[in-house]
Amino acid sequence: MNIGKKQEKYLNNVVKLHFNSTEEFEKLFKRKTLSVTRSIIKGIEEAMQRNKRTAPLFEITFEDADMMYEISLPQSQWQNALEKCLEHLHSAELADEQIDCWKLLEAAKSW
Repeated sequence: MNIGKKQEKYLNNVVKLHFNSTEEFEKLFKRKTLSVTRSIIKGIEEAMQRNKRTAPLFEITFEDADMMYEISLPQSQWQNALEKCLEHLHSAELADEQIDCWKLLEAAKSW
């Protein structure tokens, strides 16, 4: 499939995660981690920069499966996701990242 170099580069920025089991997957996404929070922020920011309506965030693969799963976030959920990210950054006392996330949130509200 020929998707063009710009689109291919955009899709290559997605965080690729490989798990040995579904339990590993659940552990990562059940607890708040800064790496997941930062990936969500980065994905939304890149989608906005490229004028996309969906932010691809993660490509998920499992050891015993031949399939790859993509987790993406539609524009309608960006504001809520960024608000949760902002709360997480606040609890982690990461002021500079909070400011950047807040600016992105404000841009997403009017986007």
